[in-house]
Amino acid sequence: MSPLKRHFSLQPLSREHHEALILAQLLKRDVPDYKGLPTSTEGKIEHTQKIYEQELAPHFAKEEEELMPAVRGYSTELDELCDTILEEHRAIREAVEELAGAEDGEAAALLDALGRLLEAHVRREERNWFELIQEVVPEKVLKGIKLGA
Repeated sequence: MSPLKRHFSLQPLSREHHEALILAQLLKRDVPDYKGLPTSTEGKIEHTQKIYEQELAPHFAKEEEELMPAVRGYSTELDELCDTILEEHRAIREAVEELAGAEDGEAAALLDALGRLLEAHVRREERNWFELIQEVVPEKVLKGIKLGA
């Protein structure tokens, strides 16, 4: 698969996805430990909460408050994808909140599920949502989107 070309207005969000994918890998059970990142369940929970607050929540806000209003209305498929992305943001937010009260026995399973959800979400945004935005939203509108400033 060749690298996906991103419109310059979407590049800041696309770059932010890298950190989310690293977090997703860290959380999955069947992935080797990452050097310099937590290996204990408790450490992974703390790291996840920190990354969520510092990076994911602001990223979601940019997508929900700036990008979505700019791209809605150009196709039914795009509007449906925006709704799906919103639902996934809600599910990720809830999964992070659920980690705070997790019992030791369930925490590893919750982390694994969150890692898989986060990875699928980022892949959907990159492969489907951003691609469709670039395909159906007029260049003039795309040029007017200012994210990550």
